[in-house]
Amino acid sequence: MTKPANKTNSTVDRRRFLKLGGGALVAPVLASWLSGCKTDTLASGPLLLSGYRSHAAATAGRSVGSASISHGAGKYSPKEGSRLNDKGGKEYFGIAGIDTTGELAFDIPVNQRVHDNVFLPHSQQAVFFARRPGTHLYVVDLIEGRIAHTVTASAQRHFYGHGCVSHDGRYLFASENAFDKQTGCIGVYDVFDNFRRIDELPSGGIGPHQIQWLSDQKTLVVANGGILTHPSRGRKKLNVSSMRPSLAYVESRSGHLIDEFLPPHHQQSIRHLDVSDTDTVMIGIQFEGDPTQQLPLAYSHSGEPELLPFRADRRDWQRHKQYIGSVCTDPSGSELLLSSPRGGIVSHWNVRRQTLQAIHTQRDGAGLAFVPERSEFYASNGLGQITAIKRDPSGRLKRTPHYFHHRSWDNHISVAQSRSNPTV
Repeated sequence: MTKPANKTNSTVDRRRFLKLGGGALVAPVLASWLSGCKTDTLASGPLLLSGYRSHAAATAGRSVGSASISHGAGKYSPKEGSRLNDKGGKEYFGIAGIDTTGELAFDIPVNQRVHDNVFLPHSQQAVFFARRPGTHLYVVDLIEGRIAHTVTASAQRHFYGHGCVSHDGRYLFASENAFDKQTGCIGVYDVFDNFRRIDELPSGGIGPHQIQWLSDQKTLVVANGGILTHPSRGRKKLNVSSMRPSLAYVESRSGHLIDEFLPPHHQQSIRHLDVSDTDTVMIGIQFEGDPTQQLPLAYSHSGEPELLPFRADRRDWQRHKQYIGSVCTDPSGSELLLSSPRGGIVSHWNVRRQTLQAIHTQRDGAGLAFVPERSEFYASNGLGQITAIKRDPSGRLKRTPHYFHHRSWDNHISVAQSRSNPTV
């Protein structure tokens, strides 16, 4: 492994990390740590978690739509979490939990806009990752609806908005930009030691975005977007003509690049992915090339020598506007949803046939999640809407929207569910 940016006790930390198998938890450590955990308050049902933008500051007890904010938001200082938007008004950032009936469970202001989040079932916490080039991770206590920790990125690093947690709950892996080296990396954090950064792995490319586990819980699959950025240039893309995206498989203990797969065109930026229970990886593309050129925007991979494209008519791909915002499959890997906020649609795909089934209008739609307990997909958008999507007995897709005023949901939603539920 490469040395972490924070060199404090790095040798000791690395040996400790390897001794624990980079994810194989020692039982006494787990028992001791869990003894302090609170009662499982998610037993009554799952929560959907997302960041948002708003022109109204979050305040405890304030009504939003038909929901009431009741947990731990506290008073909000406009000095934090606000900035001037293009119209000169203040824009506030926050994170929220919503139950599957559409009720807002908690609402917390934050000072950096977040992108995605990951649920930590062992502690009933969630980690929200700042959007690039943000430098904060927000660790949220889902029981009390408050921020338990704020983690700041190491020097010469910033977050890319995504991460995953080891099966035992011990280690958090976050996609990061090592901008001093012009390469991507994965920061490793010890959850049980106040999210201390203990190591750093190469991502296998530039611009790592979404990362997930394969079922062996040893292999990380990484969507390397291939785009070089630097925080001094904001969100400007610096190498579009020479970018090199890849789907990389990385060994989580050593950082060894097991294998990588490139898309057909070097400007097909791989940003988002999802993995089925059978280790079929499905990826979404954001095409940075000629806007008149139409290439597939979704591929799958499951051990083949190359990425396999999903098939659709040119007209249907054009409706996606060269941009996939989120990728979500059910655990069996039979159904796939893709969102295109630029196209204002969510598309539904048959994975076995690699073919398009349906396209639904969803203005500024981005976030997608699947709740196994309810066999439902959920889709969010920038207009404050979260829609449940489920097949009725006839096989037709039924859509049930919930609306939240003064909320522009950010790019991703995830599911927090009781650790007693075997689907987690």
